[in-house]
Amino acid sequence: MRTHQGGVRAVEVNPNHAPTAVTLEYSPMTGEARFPQAVWEQLRAMLLADLSRETKCFVLCRTLESSGRVVFLAREVVPVPDEAYAQRSASLVETRPEFIHALLVRCAREGYALLEAHTHPWTTLPRFSSVDNRSDLQKFQTTQPMSPPFRHGSLVFGCDMSFEGRFWDYTREAMATITRLQVLETPPRTLYGTDCQPPDWARTALAVYDRQVRAFGLEGQAMLSRLRVAVVGAGGLGSQIANALALLGVGHLLLIDPDRLELSNLNRVVGASYAQAVRGWRKVRALAQRLNRARPPERRTVAPLPLDVRTREALAHLLSCDLIVGAVDSAVARQYLNTVAMCALIPYLDAGVGVRSENGRLAQGGGQVQVVIPGATACLACTERGIRQSVEEQLTPHQRELSIRGGYIQGEAIPNPQVVFLNGVVGNLLVWELVKLATHCAPVQPYIYYDLLGQHAFPARAERNPNCLLCAAHPDSLLGQGLYGLMGYLTPRRAPKSKPIPTPRGG
Repeated sequence: MRTHQGGVRAVEVNPNHAPTAVTLEYSPMTGEARFPQAVWEQLRAMLLADLSRETKCFVLCRTLESSGRVVFLAREVVPVPDEAYAQRSASLVETRPEFIHALLVRCAREGYALLEAHTHPWTTLPRFSSVDNRSDLQKFQTTQPMSPPFRHGSLVFGCDMSFEGRFWDYTREAMATITRLQVLETPPRTLYGTDCQPPDWARTALAVYDRQVRAFGLEGQAMLSRLRVAVVGAGGLGSQIANALALLGVGHLLLIDPDRLELSNLNRVVGASYAQAVRGWRKVRALAQRLNRARPPERRTVAPLPLDVRTREALAHLLSCDLIVGAVDSAVARQYLNTVAMCALIPYLDAGVGVRSENGRLAQGGGQVQVVIPGATACLACTERGIRQSVEEQLTPHQRELSIRGGYIQGEAIPNPQVVFLNGVVGNLLVWELVKLATHCAPVQPYIYYDLLGQHAFPARAERNPNCLLCAAHPDSLLGQGLYGLMGYLTPRRAPKSKPIPTPRGG
């Protein structure tokens, strides 16, 4: 019998001398797992290769942790060779203890968490069996001395890769549920565990979102309502994006920007008033106030965070989100957000705009939107050199000469021009790609360029670099490395003491 009413150590009961059964109490913690596309395809191929009997493999992961949530970031799938099976049949699989011990040694040495995955190939509604319950409990209790920081979990898959999952809450010494898996395809796909489907969308909000429901359907609107999105940058471009996401009914919006309003912002920043600019309000505070007032009282979930995005506090908020949106004009900040997305396996949408003037006339203007799905599409580091050529091939010779140059008006050391209509077009192009990512209502375009003077948008090639240090599928990349990949941005902390490595019984 599963319960989520707070966790204590699971206990064995033996009423009337019946065969031993294991009653498990579950911790209130929850977990999820994120898989880059290549890792998921490898896992799927391995588990479904033989549906006549159970199959087992192991997934080495990094983790991201908060007070009530653990995210497993899949890095590598480790197959179980035939000689490492102690038993294997249509209804039972057991791995030799020495094989598991070797994996635990590697986890301790390299800082990995461990997910054990096996199949119930006869079902599309997988559940842990009583044998699984007894085996997992014993293994988790055996590896308890390795924690913290070690995390240990288990997944059981059906013949269609439906799943049930759990991990060990070493603080409460109880099981905790892995509620969902995210597969970082294009677009990303979310799988919910057995009995872990999210609640239905509140139809009480239908009066507000009825016209959108007619476009995306109830399930599409529900997907938007479940999203937690960070918008970094609350200037002319970021405020347009945040305004559109709030109107769409995105569940939670985090607005991150340390800057204060100035009078020169009033020509383009959504939600800003003259009085707020004179008083130097934080941009995110003014924007959040405006957006929350336009939402139903129970959905005023736009949170202002007046922080530099590269601080540890801001990073904790970024890592709590389903999607990150970057609307910043700093190359350093953009590459930082790109790195966070790669390390945490969080999709990232980046936008930028630029206008060039000659003798008081617009010579060139435009913007770009890039959709970065870690491990599936090109990241910002991949496209730094390739995108310019792809875009310029589609412009006139004069436009090509002037295209994609930012920063300052040529020959004048003054800030670059900003116009609200360009921000509106590019910002809404990004929002449209985000809606496609969330609802799967149309194909995602990984890179879009908008030409202001030509008044047209077109896709550009955004090819992945197979040797990219951030997103390539090789052991030394930062893909799915979690906080290990972000150590250079964080204040060093004392390394944990080494723990003894147990040898669990096979399972």
